[in-house]
Amino acid sequence: MTELKSFSISRDLKAPRALVYEVLTEAKHLANWWSAEGFRTIYSAMDFRVGGTYHYGLEGPGGMQMWGLQRFLEIAPKERIVLIQSFSDRDGGLARHPMAPDWPLELLSTTTFADIAPGMTRITINWRPYNSDEAGIRAFEAGRPSMTGGFDGTFKKLETYLAGLQGE
Repeated sequence: MTELKSFSISRDLKAPRALVYEVLTEAKHLANWWSAEGFRTIYSAMDFRVGGTYHYGLEGPGGMQMWGLQRFLEIAPKERIVLIQSFSDRDGGLARHPMAPDWPLELLSTTTFADIAPGMTRITINWRPYNSDEAGIRAFEAGRPSMTGGFDGTFKKLETYLAGLQGE
């Protein structure tokens, strides 16, 4: 089997850790920023607890829809969230990536929060295929540049949203 290195991306945010954690753990906030540039949230429902889920729908250019599902495995408030990230259908069932059929059905995702200065928080997200076959691992490896681009756009939306919440 292919040796796998996690995909990891971090962003330093001008906001206190409690606020960053809040906007990542409440559907009303996620609906405002959790999508790549050019996409908007069309559905957002969360049961934030170990064993709970976040099911969301996104609409992109030309009306293309994508659905996602997160299943929470571990929650250490304001420190770490571990979940399984998947594409889904409108009803919350697992689905293949709409543009990459070999993409892993499940990714193990760990998000950490760290204070780096007063009022500054570093968020780090690590992804790796979970229960994947070789084709999924190859697709994941080939997708690193698009994951970086997608998260960069998502983080820009998060920065703008946090600034608005803080009256900046």
